[in-house]
Amino acid sequence: MAKGRKLIVYLIPECENRSSHTHHYTTYKTSTMIRDHKKIRVKKFNPVKNKHEWFVEAKLPKHTK
Repeated sequence: MAKGRKLIVYLIPECENRSSHTHHYTTYKTSTMIRDHKKIRVKKFNPVKNKHEWFVEAKLPKHTK
């Protein structure tokens, strides 16, 4: 059986933009989500604000050395 394709996704709080976010998570997108062009939206705990918030998919930051 062939392995599915995975894509790493960067999650930030929904009410903040990428440059001003305080906390983030990374997760994997499954091949069916990639095929259907679905965005990830997950409710996770934000330790900075000490409450649960919706986290949405954002672009990964550029790699720097």
